[in-house]
Amino acid sequence: MKTLELSPRRAVTKHRKVRRSSDRMITDVDRRRLGTLISTREGRAWGTIQSMGKLETLLEDASPVVAAEAPETLVTMNTTVKLVDVDSGARRLVTMVYPQDADDVPNAASIVKPLGLALIGRQAGDVLQCPSEPDHDLRIAEVVYQLERP
Repeated sequence: MKTLELSPRRAVTKHRKVRRSSDRMITDVDRRRLGTLISTREGRAWGTIQSMGKLETLLEDASPVVAAEAPETLVTMNTTVKLVDVDSGARRLVTMVYPQDADDVPNAASIVKPLGLALIGRQAGDVLQCPSEPDHDLRIAEVVYQLERP
């Protein structure tokens, strides 16, 4: 039997789960709060025109889910996740936050920044390509804490 050896990056790329925004799920609570963020003058002041446009598209395209019924693996607002760089294996924890909380929460990923936009609505196991880290594919290894879950 012949064994085909692949580089680690190639193997990960072959089995990657990259979700389009239409494959993502957004809870009813997050949709309402994020909708307020993009529709008010005060909320729009936190992001760029581009980030607010991306957030609006994501909210329109993502599948809705009731917060209490959200999968335990879903990245929602105020969720802490463990990310793994698929090339280096480096691990880090990040917490999804609203922009006004970004300075107060350690390892924050603001929803109006590229990493936050890349994470919201995805699930553990997904691999994402973040525009702010173009040379690094990040895998959501684990949802450590999700506000909707006790």
